[in-house]
Amino acid sequence: MKSPHFLNQFDYSLLQGSNFKEDSVREVIISPLIKGLGYNDYQIVRSKTLQHPFLTTGSKKRPVNFIPDYLFKIHENYAWVLDAKSPNENIRYGDNVEQVFSYAIHPEIRTKFFALCNGNQFVLFRQDQKEPLLDFEVSDIEHYWEKLESYLSPESFQVGKTIVYEPAIKAGYKNQNFDYSNCRLLNEIKVEKQSAKRHFGVHGYFTKQAWNVVQEYIKNFSKAGDIVFDPFGGSGVTA
Repeated sequence: MKSPHFLNQFDYSLLQGSNFKEDSVREVIISPLIKGLGYNDYQIVRSKTLQHPFLTTGSKKRPVNFIPDYLFKIHENYAWVLDAKSPNENIRYGDNVEQVFSYAIHPEIRTKFFALCNGNQFVLFRQDQKEPLLDFEVSDIEHYWEKLESYLSPESFQVGKTIVYEPAIKAGYKNQNFDYSNCRLLNEIKVEKQSAKRHFGVHGYFTKQAWNVVQEYIKNFSKAGDIVFDPFGGSGVTA
């Protein structure tokens, strides 16, 4: 499925105008986006009223209502929530993020995913993680569309489907052909203790390795952008 064609043609300079507000973001940006993801009208719940379950003032309960812009249902369960904001509003952190998080954890909703869009940016969060899963400029949506579909399309929430979360890889270093299991064994490496004498000789223990040996093995058995796990830490040789 391709990204919404209209978003590729949209003049994003219009977002700077004083008349382009939250309702425009919903109509012009979000509407084609959710249709591009494959949602039908019966899967989209708009402006559902939610009552805050905890608020009391003194001895009296005061009803306070929440109204998410969009809730998406798959098999009668809420899959994710999306809120629109004006182009000048911050959607990466702060009150707006906390507001939509409260929708996601509400007892009537309980979704893992929540997202915000202000026309300029689209940010997707998972409610049990602090950092966003996706954070991109809407003008670059075609470059993120495949990943967006993998998280939010109706098919991604099918019962029994296994979702795999891939670690972030630094741009420019992704190499799908790297074969970890068949990396060559290294020849003997000359130990460079003297060039690192100040920190290598601070304290001794019999399993300590020279930094240059560790470095060469990391280079050989991993690729740039990988995470290297050193469970013992030692004297900081791996770091």
